[in-house]
Amino acid sequence: MAEQKAFKVWGRHEMASKLILFCVPLALGMFGFHLAGNLRTADALYACVCMYILGYQTTPPNIWVELARWTAPLATLGAAVTLLTALQVRVRNLLCYLRGRSVAVYGPEEERRELLEALGGSGIEGRDRFVRARSYVLLNPEEENFRFCGLNRQRLQDCRVYLKCRSLPAEFAAGENLHLFCPEEAAARLFWKKRRLYETLLRRGKRLNVVLLGFGILGEEVLRYGLLHNIFDPGQRIEYHIFGDGGGFAATHTQLSSMGDPVIFHEEPWYERTALLEDAAALLVLTQEDQLRLVRSLLLAVRAPEIDVFAAGDAGAKLLEGQKRLTVFSWQREAQRPEHILQNTLFARAKRLNLHYVRLSGRPDEGIDREWRKLDAFTRYSNVSAADYHDIRLQMLDAWGCAEEALPPDTLERLAELEHIRWCRYHYLHNWKHGVPTNGRRKDPVRREHVDLCPYEELEESEKEKDRRNVLTLLELDDGGREGEER
Repeated sequence: MAEQKAFKVWGRHEMASKLILFCVPLALGMFGFHLAGNLRTADALYACVCMYILGYQTTPPNIWVELARWTAPLATLGAAVTLLTALQVRVRNLLCYLRGRSVAVYGPEEERRELLEALGGSGIEGRDRFVRARSYVLLNPEEENFRFCGLNRQRLQDCRVYLKCRSLPAEFAAGENLHLFCPEEAAARLFWKKRRLYETLLRRGKRLNVVLLGFGILGEEVLRYGLLHNIFDPGQRIEYHIFGDGGGFAATHTQLSSMGDPVIFHEEPWYERTALLEDAAALLVLTQEDQLRLVRSLLLAVRAPEIDVFAAGDAGAKLLEGQKRLTVFSWQREAQRPEHILQNTLFARAKRLNLHYVRLSGRPDEGIDREWRKLDAFTRYSNVSAADYHDIRLQMLDAWGCAEEALPPDTLERLAELEHIRWCRYHYLHNWKHGVPTNGRRKDPVRREHVDLCPYEELEESEKEKDRRNVLTLLELDDGGREGEER
């Protein structure tokens, strides 16, 4: 909020400065004519105004009028350029809005300019005033972002708003048009898809360790998406070892022990467990204080063949580039690319799959967007989670050499079981547990109990068929709509 106020104050000062500069020739001329003493005030004022349009041809009576005569046209030119620039920006913004894919961006200058450059012709610079657009990306501190939404509630009601927020998960968004995005969350999603642990898992006999050095918000998201994405085999055992302050995460996620893959929080420092670090299939150094010093120590003390470093800024990334054992991930830059903020493809997949499931249930649908609005936030993002995991499924199919069009029955059954595991883990991460609800249904959202939070082999055949159909549906949808189905 303070930063946004600073932008507004700066904008006012800039406008006041331009106005003062424009009036300087007028002040000089009036002062010079006053010293000359041979012109009435009205005549002096008229002569000064004429200077702005090169209309003063008489010999100046003194140096002050001479200065006014030369600076007035420059002030006129500067004002004309400023007005033309402002008009050009307004016209460009209007044309961008009328084309229908406009995105207004508000936030710190560097982040705003990088995103606008990536958006190309669809980007509109917001700065300190409200501009018309189809979508809005708010990159300021979250308090200021929420304040912006509150002040412009009526203007934004028919627009999509993408609000940068680290305090609340995406499923806390109150409306269908409001999307909360967290750079750390986007970075975690991207990292595990690029890291592709599946082949490493096979080489190591379905047993491997993942080590995180550092935690915080970034560590929480990396761990959460590791548990949701790294699901390759029902018999796998991937251990996640955390060296950092994970007490709060462990205390608030009460069902971590139900995941299947253990999550271990270490109290001892990493240098007392160098053997564990050297054996790790993935050794991750997360953004933290003294990160460069930590990386230097690791290179000296640990013989790990590869270390993944989450570099917060370009400066740190450039310093680390070139080290043979380091893989540098510039997570902030990657996370704030337009496609990762807007997530149009991901949400389109989830919406299409939800509509497909509605039709499978036998009830008439009311259209893709209307059916999506009927869902509560938890169910929406369960669909989004399924959509996200499908990219991992495609990676596995590629590794198996399987055609997506015709899956062998045993392959389909294996994928259905993995989908059930993913579905269970999504619920476990939100503290659901296995239970028979007293409301007579399969689930109780208030008590967070679900009868299907159990091993795949214990499911009823009808529920197994849902998982199989989920997989097939994802594969049938084209690249713009492959995602998962909610129970």
